[in-house]
Amino acid sequence: MAKPEQTPSMASLELLAAIVNSSEDAIIGSDLDGHIISWNHAASLLFGHAHDTVLGQAFSLLFPDGQLPDHLTLIQLLEQSSSIGQFETMGRRADGSELPVSLSISAIRDARDTIFGLSLSARDFSNGYKLAARLAQSERHFRQVVNAAPNAMVLAGQSGLIEMVNDSTEKLFGYLRAELIGQAFDILIPERFRGQQTEKTATTSYALRKDGSEFPVEVSHNPIDTADGVKTLSAIVDVSERQHFIDELSRRNQELKDFAYVASHDLKAPLRGVSQLATWITEDLEDQINEETREHLHLMRVRITRMEKLLEDLLLYFRADQLGGNIINTDFAELARDVFELCCNDASFDLELQGSFPKAPAHKVALELVMRNLISNAIKHHDKRSGHIIVRSIPDEEQYIFEVADDGAGIPPEHRERVFAMFQTLRPRDEVEGSGMGLAVIRKTIESLGGSISLTANQPRGAVFRFSWPQVAE
Repeated sequence: MAKPEQTPSMASLELLAAIVNSSEDAIIGSDLDGHIISWNHAASLLFGHAHDTVLGQAFSLLFPDGQLPDHLTLIQLLEQSSSIGQFETMGRRADGSELPVSLSISAIRDARDTIFGLSLSARDFSNGYKLAARLAQSERHFRQVVNAAPNAMVLAGQSGLIEMVNDSTEKLFGYLRAELIGQAFDILIPERFRGQQTEKTATTSYALRKDGSEFPVEVSHNPIDTADGVKTLSAIVDVSERQHFIDELSRRNQELKDFAYVASHDLKAPLRGVSQLATWITEDLEDQINEETREHLHLMRVRITRMEKLLEDLLLYFRADQLGGNIINTDFAELARDVFELCCNDASFDLELQGSFPKAPAHKVALELVMRNLISNAIKHHDKRSGHIIVRSIPDEEQYIFEVADDGAGIPPEHRERVFAMFQTLRPRDEVEGSGMGLAVIRKTIESLGGSISLTANQPRGAVFRFSWPQVAE
């Protein structure tokens, strides 16, 4: 029989923490964003930072600029090698002074061998050794690690001439190593893009192979301090497949939009014809058909009407990201009242406005579409003949926040995400009008303008739709 999986006890975890804390080496843990998550006593002694003040800070503050690649480059290197063994570099104390340190960096991996952090082990290296010689040794080790990287890596000196490339660079660009060493980095860049690269920031551009062909790449440049001065290590990633996927996705999305447009127009005419035929049959055979047949004809017209609405909403959905429209000075409170009066043609429901509503430039057409859908849904799906609708304006410095709340039956938690999908209704389609696309349309509209929408329960009953709306200049 298999033994149950063992989990570490509190005692063993405390023992492990005590061992790390008692180590003579500074041991520093970092998450994947490069932020310090663990710090032992030796680290405080070496770098001069207190434990509580350094947690959450970037580990790069412990090293002068250019001493280490950024955390993303380190992670990329560690994906191919379990650790970057002992090498020497300069550290920086809390008071700003620098000291030579011997450093090793390892990947922290989970049971599935996935990297979820970095471990840095450092010790003072100022005890009589010649730092320059040790830095030269660490540079040789660094070159070995770079050569094993899966992406193209190019090291250029201060003059911009290439000093080192790895195996992946040869494969990607079609050059032999000897053909690149001593050449300007620009040899790998189409002429129209030369001189545009920026340090550290990852940019998407085009690269140039030996055969003259171009291909899309993502490039990041990182300054590296070496015994010979500051050099630039460039990481180059071929994004051809990603670009092909984006282009294909755009093409198919456009085809789908074109189909929706054609379907919504070309199918409406025959649907209206069928509806008209059902009406004529009812009128012509008024005294000859029984009640059941009359009901079937009525149901046919209802479903044809719903199909027409579905086609209209389908087209509206695929155009939702283009519904911003002109920016118009808008009285948000007046817009909410006008929409409510349009949706409620009797006094069975009442509207309450809460909060201070802005008067400001806005994408009025799109905002009216969102308000109309939310308010009409609150009325249409209410479980009683009368109800109370609340529209709130919530203060926020960066965007407008609104809520539309009702006192109806509400929506169960398990359906609160489902209602935003296409063709979704929580009641049988013959019991309620609509295509089941209204909330999908408004979510796409809101998100296309940079906002978001969510659904929560109202108290003591009902639902609350909360959405953000961008503040825009006229």
